[in-house]
Amino acid sequence: MNYFQQIKNISKGEFAKKTIFSFALKILGLALSYAFILIVSRCFGAESYGRFSIAFTVLNVFALVFALGIPDATIKIVSDQSIKSKYHFRKTSLSLIVLSSVIGALILYFSSEFLSEFYKDDSLNRFFIVAAITLAPLVLLRLNYETLRGKKDIVKFGILSHVTPFLIGSLVVLIAFYGFHTVDDAIIIKAYAIGVAIALVLSLFWTRNSSPTSNLKKYPVKQLMHYSLPMLATSSFIFIMGWTDTLMLGYYNDKADVGIYNVVIRIARIAIIAITSINLVLAPKVSELYSSSQFDKMKQMIAKSTKLIFLLTAPIVLIIVIANKFVLSIFGDEFIAGGTALVIIMISQFFNAMSGSVGQIMNMTGHHKNLRNFTLISAILNIVLNLILIPIYGILGAAIATASSSILLNLISVIFVKNRLGITTYYLPFSSNKN
Repeated sequence: MNYFQQIKNISKGEFAKKTIFSFALKILGLALSYAFILIVSRCFGAESYGRFSIAFTVLNVFALVFALGIPDATIKIVSDQSIKSKYHFRKTSLSLIVLSSVIGALILYFSSEFLSEFYKDDSLNRFFIVAAITLAPLVLLRLNYETLRGKKDIVKFGILSHVTPFLIGSLVVLIAFYGFHTVDDAIIIKAYAIGVAIALVLSLFWTRNSSPTSNLKKYPVKQLMHYSLPMLATSSFIFIMGWTDTLMLGYYNDKADVGIYNVVIRIARIAIIAITSINLVLAPKVSELYSSSQFDKMKQMIAKSTKLIFLLTAPIVLIIVIANKFVLSIFGDEFIAGGTALVIIMISQFFNAMSGSVGQIMNMTGHHKNLRNFTLISAILNIVLNLILIPIYGILGAAIATASSSILLNLISVIFVKNRLGITTYYLPFSSNKN
């Protein structure tokens, strides 16, 4: 059976239709994020983009921590009919997340000068102040679009999470630079903040009818924390694995290296378009099927999605590995220095694709604490390797550290799911036991 026929056979039914929408929006979102990088790099250079990368990373660290894991837990809770029929979940989640994000914003605001001194760049102070103002809107936006994802409204989720912030951000940078001849590079983070604000307004409009009838009981805070805190820990450790390299490069190397490496990471994310698109649709469906004990149907869906992830990812990885220098040169000649690092990261992304949606499956089947433990082990390895390798090898060291910890996490998780749940989340193209 040829390559395209295999994809056609798998891509049937309602699940596949939603996956296609998710895939299209993910591609559009990635294209817009790359357009944003390209516009910023061409207008302000790698150093200014490096400043934005550091501020953007710090903003997302704070957004992750002060969201308390609630947006991640929302996907499972909103898609679980037994919870929806008894409890008023949104009221509990909103009150907690608003209070927490405001506290986080104040901490970031008053830490801006310290952070600028830490990175030995006074210009970063303006970036961190804008990031502090953006924090609460960003956290609320994530709660709203994960609510829509839990309700399987993938199109609205994609527009809010993938499209709007970078589309608006790109337009604002272009208007500021070419229309008003702005030379202050802080406009980069301001443009992103405007994109987040507009997406938040749109999300409030789309979730305005999300609250259930008033006769339902308020969802217990303790129960919400039972779900959300392990997911917060997991997300935090995954974030550490993904962004420790950027933060440490910012400390040990110059901002140009940070900008180059950040472009490498963003290009490598093209390889996980398929798995992230399928995860958006698969996660709430797995939660629904698992809670209703439809295990055989769940396993069939996972098997099909795993094969589709591999078939869509393999060609992308091959093309980028072969044409790594050409792809990087699109952003400017100075970015070609990241070629070897890009190849290393792409290898780890290929392993990620072969492992399938293993993390989402663990989260949606009540094994979120096990996933938390596995990500902790991988995050520790990531930090240690970054500390050892970045001072010696710079960008290349960061790539080796990130790739190694990512492969370890996927390997441990795949073995656990196979042994504990009897589910094969990986796809081996040359195996005689193919799905």
